[in-house]
Amino acid sequence: MISAKNELEGAALMRDFSEATRNLMRSSRTRLACLCALPFLLLTPLYPQPAPQAHTSTGAAASAQRPSRTRTLRVPAAPGPEQAVNRPFKTYETRPVVLDGPFILDVSDTTATLEWVTDTPCIAKVQYGEKDLDKERVPQENGLVSVGTLHRVELTGLRPGHTYQYKILSTRVVRLKAYWPDMGLTSESPAYAFSTLDPAKSSASFSVITDTHEDVARINALMKMIDWKTTDFLVFDGDAVNGVQSEEQVFDNFLEPVSEGLAHTKSLLYVRGNHDMRGPFARSLGQYVTTPDFNKFYFSRDDGPLHIMVIDTTEDKPDSTNVYAHLLATAPYRQDEFTWFKHHAETNGRIQTAPFRVVLLHQPYWGWVDGRNREWTDVANRAGVDLAIAGHWHRFHYFEPGAGGNDFPVLVLGQDQVARVDASETGIRVTVTQIGGKVVGTFEVKRREK
Repeated sequence: MISAKNELEGAALMRDFSEATRNLMRSSRTRLACLCALPFLLLTPLYPQPAPQAHTSTGAAASAQRPSRTRTLRVPAAPGPEQAVNRPFKTYETRPVVLDGPFILDVSDTTATLEWVTDTPCIAKVQYGEKDLDKERVPQENGLVSVGTLHRVELTGLRPGHTYQYKILSTRVVRLKAYWPDMGLTSESPAYAFSTLDPAKSSASFSVITDTHEDVARINALMKMIDWKTTDFLVFDGDAVNGVQSEEQVFDNFLEPVSEGLAHTKSLLYVRGNHDMRGPFARSLGQYVTTPDFNKFYFSRDDGPLHIMVIDTTEDKPDSTNVYAHLLATAPYRQDEFTWFKHHAETNGRIQTAPFRVVLLHQPYWGWVDGRNREWTDVANRAGVDLAIAGHWHRFHYFEPGAGGNDFPVLVLGQDQVARVDASETGIRVTVTQIGGKVVGTFEVKRREK
């Protein structure tokens, strides 16, 4: 038998064991386990729980009546203005300067791309609208608002043949930090206007220049020759520079003097030349002269009775030429372009319905395609191309249909000339004028019988 003394000693041992257990619970390891379990204490039920039932001693009944333990994470609410995370960030009394632009790049019937450069890193915004500046667009990439000195904002969802007012805004980012970045003030441009293209209208006009090769005086003279009130857009047909060296060169010797004529209201449609593929900055040129929706140098546009196809003729020598030191891969690129051209010619609806089809390209007869030039011409013939306009040779040439297997005339524009193209539903009239005002040539293309 267990004596009363043994019972008392056992009770004392149990008290000592309980105290030791409590001390253990206070240890650092146990506290860590408790902290790990803390998030589960913050969970709330997924749906309202039933009211507690009366206690039942039978196991099955108790399990059936036990409240559900299903829980879900609490959805966080936006922090209020009084919370620490919403304290103001610093704003300095410093305002950015717009060095170049805004330029309007390659307007279509529903889109336009606006581009400008600031002297310091900024965030960009465009306010726009038909009557009021009631819309705005802020560029972002993967959820991050773009910060830099080159700003490109694409406007989408525009209406064909409508005029839009717009204004650019640049807010300086003084110091980009993880929390509470330091900001500056906002520079705001005057309000300008542009018009989208309209495939439904009965007429269209555009002007073409080419091969300016960094000659700012030449560009200035050509810009003064253009009737900007009646031209829809300007085509630059390649070789803006001798070799692409830097951003500053692209702006100072090409985009900025061209923009003096465009006056922030007319758009530039750029065709790449072979010299525009050369130099250390050539791989970045697309950021400045192409549109984000395509980001390539071959595409199509529609304006009135015209369906326009832009072809990138790339270099004028094979990739294996030592002067390129194996840094060119135009052969596969041209094959991809040819596939696009052929598919476009066979399937695009406007190819069939537009009164006229015009090809814009830098080098006549498609550039270097390893002897396959006739294949490109055959595709153009089957597509019913009515006119091709090129540059590259720096002097005026006009080739009648049939001169090289082509069923359409080919105009080669000189570098000191402007071609004015006026199209109606019945014909195209082209006038080429030399700097100084002399008309070099003029010809007409009549609408074909279908």
